[in-house]
Amino acid sequence: MLGGLAACSPAARATEALLPTYAPFPTRTPAPPAASAPDTTPTPGPIASTLIDDIASGAALYLDSLDESQRTKSSYAFNDPELMRWHWTTPGNFPRNGLPLREMGTSQREAAFALLQTSLSAYGLQKSLDIISLQNDLGNDPELYYVTVFGTPGVEPWGWRWEGHHLSRRFNVIHGRLSVTPFFLGAWPTVNNAGLKAMEREEWAARELVISLDESQRAIAIFQNNAPGRHFTQNEAYVAPLENTGIAASSLRPDRQALIVEIIHKYLDTLPDIVAAPHLERLSAAGIENITFAWAGSLEAQHPHYYRLQGPTFLLEHDNSRNRGTHIHSVWRDFAEDFGQSL
Repeated sequence: MLGGLAACSPAARATEALLPTYAPFPTRTPAPPAASAPDTTPTPGPIASTLIDDIASGAALYLDSLDESQRTKSSYAFNDPELMRWHWTTPGNFPRNGLPLREMGTSQREAAFALLQTSLSAYGLQKSLDIISLQNDLGNDPELYYVTVFGTPGVEPWGWRWEGHHLSRRFNVIHGRLSVTPFFLGAWPTVNNAGLKAMEREEWAARELVISLDESQRAIAIFQNNAPGRHFTQNEAYVAPLENTGIAASSLRPDRQALIVEIIHKYLDTLPDIVAAPHLERLSAAGIENITFAWAGSLEAQHPHYYRLQGPTFLLEHDNSRNRGTHIHSVWRDFAEDFGQSL
């Protein structure tokens, strides 16, 4: 049914069994091609409203599928501190609140995955499923992903979250707008025994960029020789821009700027077009030329390294310092809209 899961080890098929059987899930949805510049064409408001309504309907259907004790476990008030409590590590290292897939029946899982499908692009859904499937390679439980609803779906403000190892997605509706940051994507191993590469271009487009630089440009882009060992912002609720280091996109040739655009799309294309478009519009309005690219660590594959993209509106941190450069942690932060702070 799903190429990304079917291609994994036999144990990964257990994850595929969690998925709804009625929904038209993609069979290895390809990543959208990188454009020469982000598409910033605004989309009419009613389309966004329709998506928000669809997400609210999906969340209500999910809650309706639960019994009273499950609903209590999966539900929090929107103003509860739990809203901004988040992490990317395993539930064993950082206990999650909400209802795990492990405690859901078939129809309840179907409702949970249908809600995730509605909230992401087809490409974003496939990437999420690939990340989940890698838990089998690690000997982790792929059913320890937690669904949490904040407030009442359709009654603003409200939101919902899907979270577990290496995957944290949130969708908060405030004043008729949808906030989706911060979001976290991780992958370990970067290539499994079956050849699954859940985050291939997120890693390699950046490596191609830093390798393509001439000696003087590389000296500016590389801010330290050793990988830092972690991403700097960790799981803070709100973040400010990091130190302005690295090389500015304005000093790069168009083909190298295109690699920056490709990386941006690899993350924002996990969102529905109508959700990604405002992020791309703000990013473009602030100036693609004002984005900086910074690298630390080895230039070789499967060696510890780190990079970040930072612009006036956003920060992307991508850390691959662990397990000899085969263990990705990456997070997209929005300085104005994380957890809907300015909506």
